[in-house]
Amino acid sequence: MKKLICFFALLLILSGCKKEGGQLVCTMTYNVSNTKNTELSLKSINESKNDQYTQFGDFITSITPERFLGKFLQMTLSNLFLSEWELGIDFFDNHLDMADPIRLADFSNNSTVVFTPEEVNVREDALLHYFMLICLFFYQEFELPEQYEDFSGNDLQYLNFDGGIGSTFDGATVGSEKIGCFVRASHENLMAPIFDPNWKGFDGNYPVTAHHYIFGNTDSTFVFYPKGPQERTVDNPMADYNVYIIRSNKYTPVTIERIPEGETKTIRGIMSFNTTDLIHIYAGADNIPYTADDIFVYAPYFWERISVILEYT
Repeated sequence: MKKLICFFALLLILSGCKKEGGQLVCTMTYNVSNTKNTELSLKSINESKNDQYTQFGDFITSITPERFLGKFLQMTLSNLFLSEWELGIDFFDNHLDMADPIRLADFSNNSTVVFTPEEVNVREDALLHYFMLICLFFYQEFELPEQYEDFSGNDLQYLNFDGGIGSTFDGATVGSEKIGCFVRASHENLMAPIFDPNWKGFDGNYPVTAHHYIFGNTDSTFVFYPKGPQERTVDNPMADYNVYIIRSNKYTPVTIERIPEGETKTIRGIMSFNTTDLIHIYAGADNIPYTADDIFVYAPYFWERISVILEYT
C-alpha cells in the first residue's frame, strides 16, 4: 500500500480544509452493459484493437461471467491542473471501513451505492475533468468448458485456486475456488499474463497488475508505468509510481455549480463494464487445447470496456 501514499497525501491536501456551503450527495450505479448496445460497443473496441492475443497459443473460447463485481479503495472527482481553484470530491476514500458495502460495485446486479461527503465548499462552477479510481479487486463467477471438469487443486498452471474465498467480500482481497467447472475467482490470474509476459503461473505471488484508473482529460485510452517518485502531471494526477495506471477517455466530465447554504445537490453516476466474452482461454505453450498449461486471461484491452457517465442535478 506504500504506492498509494502520494495519492492519499494529495487528497488530504484537497479535502483537509473546512467545508462550508450546501450538501452534496453522490450516487453510483453499476451495470455490465451486456444487453444494451453490446454489439456496437464491442465493435468499437475491435475496430481499433486486436480482439485476440497471439502470444498465448491458439484461441480456444471466450466466457461471459455469470456474476461480476468490483471492490474499490478510493473513488474521487477532481479538476487538478485545469483550474486555479482545485476541487477534489471523494465518493469515499481509504478511511472508510474496509467492510463497508459502499466499496462494492455489483455490476451484474445493477447495484447503486449512495455516499454523502462532508459539506463541500463549491464557491464557483467547476468542471471536474478527472474521475479517479483505485480498485482492490474484480471478482467473477463463471463456468469453464466441460473439458476442465476433472482438473483440481492447482492442476491448471495459469489458474490458481487457493480456496480462501469465504462467503463475504469484507476484506481487501478475495480468493479463488473451482468446483467441477464452476469457478469463483479474483482478477489476479486473469490479469497476470497481460502485465507480466514472463509469468509462468502462481508461485506464491502475483505480478504487479493494474489497480489505478484515471478517466478523463485524454483523447485516448492507454496504460503506463511511471518509475520513481513522480510530480503530479496531467497524465498522472495521482503522482503515483511503480504501478500500472490506466488512462481512459471513456468518461463524461461533469460541471458542478456553487451550492448555497442549506441546499442539496446530487451527482449521479453510471459505471458500465462490458463483460461479454471478457474471459479468454488459449492453448498455451504446447498449443494443445484443454491441457494444464492453457492460459485464462481477460480480453485484450479490457479497460476499453469500462466507461463512466456523470450528471449533476
